[in-house]
Amino acid sequence: MSTTTGASPPSTSTTTAAGAPTQDQINATEARVTTIEAQISQQQTVLDQADEKYNQATVNLDATRSELHATEASIQTAKSKLSAERSQLRKDAIRDYMGNTSEEAVSQLFAAPTGATQIRALYHQLGVGNVTADVAKVRAGQSQLTATQSKLLAEQQAETTQLALESQTRQNAAAANALAEATLAQVKGSLAQQIAEQAAAQAAAAAQAAAAATDPAAKLAAASQASQAAQVASTVSGGSAAAASATTAANQAAGAASGTSSSGSTGGASAGGVTVSSGGSPQAAGLAAVHGAMKYLGVPYVWGGASSAGVDCSGLVLLAWSQAGVSLPHSAADQYAVSQHVNLANLEPGDLLFYDLDGTGIDHVVMYVGPTLDGQATAYGSNTIIQAAHTGTVVTFDPLWTFGLVGAGRP
Repeated sequence: MSTTTGASPPSTSTTTAAGAPTQDQINATEARVTTIEAQISQQQTVLDQADEKYNQATVNLDATRSELHATEASIQTAKSKLSAERSQLRKDAIRDYMGNTSEEAVSQLFAAPTGATQIRALYHQLGVGNVTADVAKVRAGQSQLTATQSKLLAEQQAETTQLALESQTRQNAAAANALAEATLAQVKGSLAQQIAEQAAAQAAAAAQAAAAATDPAAKLAAASQASQAAQVASTVSGGSAAAASATTAANQAAGAASGTSSSGSTGGASAGGVTVSSGGSPQAAGLAAVHGAMKYLGVPYVWGGASSAGVDCSGLVLLAWSQAGVSLPHSAADQYAVSQHVNLANLEPGDLLFYDLDGTGIDHVVMYVGPTLDGQATAYGSNTIIQAAHTGTVVTFDPLWTFGLVGAGRP
């Protein structure tokens, strides 16, 4: 488990090596990032409001459509009832005509019925009157429903227009937000590149200082500074030429501090006079461990973590080697203790590299990947590793560095 919480930031000096960005340039880019982030925050508020208005317009339109459908169903019911009532009225009228009862209707209404025939005729006439009244009521109800339908149709048209307006507003806000996000990503990329280039220049200067220094303590201090600059470059711009250059300079500084010089980033690196390079054919278990570690690429560093939510250095190694059926403790020092120590000149994929970064003992571990993986060349050749570096980083492929390197082990 690594105790490292982060690499030291680059120097705040406004001057740097030729060609490298100055601190003033970096500060300007950072200010632009802050401005764009504030703009995105405002645009997100607008987008949230547009979403709410669009959702409310959708709810209103759905409610009106539902009410309109219910009204249309009621109209159909009224029409059916009206048709039935009219049919009944037609039948009664025909029956009255055929029975010649209509001529006597008035007198019968004002004369008391005296016989069974008169009583039946009177009830029949009253029934016809009731049906006529029912027809009138149904017709009035249908007329009212038709008016309601017209009103709802107008509301539906207005709400449909409003929904289209809110949809366009939301699309415009989303497009503006997406453009700002893309701009922010581009500026952050530029910022990362500027910081990486500055860190690479600082690593190179530290390497020169380590080579020129005659005092061992000064050499060691310069090598430490170069290592920190290389970590910054790898953290903000892993895989870039600046990160690789910074790591090469840090390895050169480490070599100067130990009395030897680095052999560069493509053919191996020197750690205290020992060349670090790829060995023979990879073992199946080691490859399985590398592929296990790759499952966590992009997972954030979390101190004490050993899951897809976050890992630390030894947590990543623990999870990776479990894919090869090997159980390891969750501690860099303990992993070193239980591993078979191997020569740095004969590393194989899956081997572990252990570091003492603060001089108190092993506190960091990374996994060696090597020059090729699955038939493809890796980013840093024989110096390619995979690691969970420190807080603020994610699991990534990085160039191997030699400052603080204690040795290698094979679980």
